[in-house]
Amino acid sequence: MSQSKSAAEGEKSVFEGILEALSDKHSQIDINLQGMTVKSLRTGITVELNGLVTVTCHIREMTEGEKKASATRNVALMSKG
Repeated sequence: MSQSKSAAEGEKSVFEGILEALSDKHSQIDINLQGMTVKSLRTGITVELNGLVTVTCHIREMTEGEKKASATRNVALMSKG
């Protein structure tokens, strides 16, 4: 029982570490789909991907202005709830 609890705590600390490391970063994810076909049939919608799917993630340090804007936005979002 203590091993599973320890593993869960370890997973939580890894996740928290990732969130902390990315908290003051600007990130952008680009998804490029080449050869995408969408078919609408009477039985439902079929999505078919033929070709290349590329996912790119760009991460950089936020500027001081971006950090302030992000903090302001987060405060506004938290005060709405």
